Amino acid sequence: MKVADLHLSDWAGVCYLTGGGSLLLSQLLNIPGASATILDAQIPYSYEALTQLLGSRPQQACSETTARNLAMKAFMTAQQLRSTDELFGFGITASLSTNRQKKGAIRAFVALQTMSRSQVTKMEFTDSNTREEQETMLAQVAFSKLCAGLELAADSYPNYKTRTANAQNCHNRLYKREPVTIGARTKAYFPGAFNPLHAGHRRMHALAEEILCCEVQYELSVKNVDKFPVDYFDLNERINQFATHEVVLTNLPHFFQKAKHLCKNEAVSFVVGVDTLARIIEPKYYDAGKQLDEVIDFFITSGTKFLVFARMVDNKFRTINDLSIPEGLLKHCQQVEVSKFQCDVSSTTLRTET
Repeated sequence: MKVADLHLSDWAGVCYLTGGGSLLLSQLLNIPGASATILDAQIPYSYEALTQLLGSRPQQACSETTARNLAMKAFMTAQQLRSTDELFGFGITASLSTNRQKKGAIRAFVALQTMSRSQVTKMEFTDSNTREEQETMLAQVAFSKLCAGLELAADSYPNYKTRTANAQNCHNRLYKREPVTIGARTKAYFPGAFNPLHAGHRRMHALAEEILCCEVQYELSVKNVDKFPVDYFDLNERINQFATHEVVLTNLPHFFQKAKHLCKNEAVSFVVGVDTLARIIEPKYYDAGKQLDEVIDFFITSGTKFLVFARMVDNKFRTINDLSIPEGLLKHCQQVEVSKFQCDVSSTTLRTET
């Protein structure tokens, strides 16, 4: 399949490509009628532009993770621009030859996100390749991987290995725009990213069931405040940490959304760390259409409750006494005695150590 044929398909999508993908983007946008396929496209050259586009600072500008985050961000933007299941998000991060001394390898990552799969390919180049040769090869391979991922043509470059994670069961529903919950069956939930699940989480879960006298399910959302969206690579890996009945999957990033869609016509309880509770009452996480006062009123009137665990913050275990919680909401918060639980293990630390 030639680049000029891409717009003939039923697919449409968004491309977010760092500098090395500029040649491919130029080829795509020069096709007559390209707007039928390419709904939006951006090239964030600087690290600051990349951060602004993603909404959070990536650890590396050129990495598999950043390419996958770009593809997911592009896919979510495509959903906002067009109502169809035949959408894709395409992301490229590249570190190609320049007139400056390169600190790392000359490489590129090509990622694709659709409703049914997440896909990523790594490319490496040698110093013998000129910048022009690298961009040409990147454009050719990226286009081939895009077409293969959309099942429009065979992969012309199988020597560049592609990793793919497919949607399991009905998990693709989580990536649609409407609110979705899968597996909810109780009235108490322990939300988190669980990347990874660790002994501290398990201890909190056990204590929560003991205190609340009911089953507590872990809640894993594919969309999160202050974190990158979860693609199928991450989702499949994280749900494998749990028994099927232990976890409910959602696409609800905010707690007022969780309370609304998980309550099943009765009050719901959430198990949270004090740092999470602090974010729940932080005004910056709410737009003009959903003011913090409205959220707090909803928690109060719906009977939403919070079981709060102390967390290590600035080298001190903090409790709800360290927060300025509105009085009405404070009555709905129960502090777990610090003597019962003190654990400073964090998923972030564990990821760093591994």
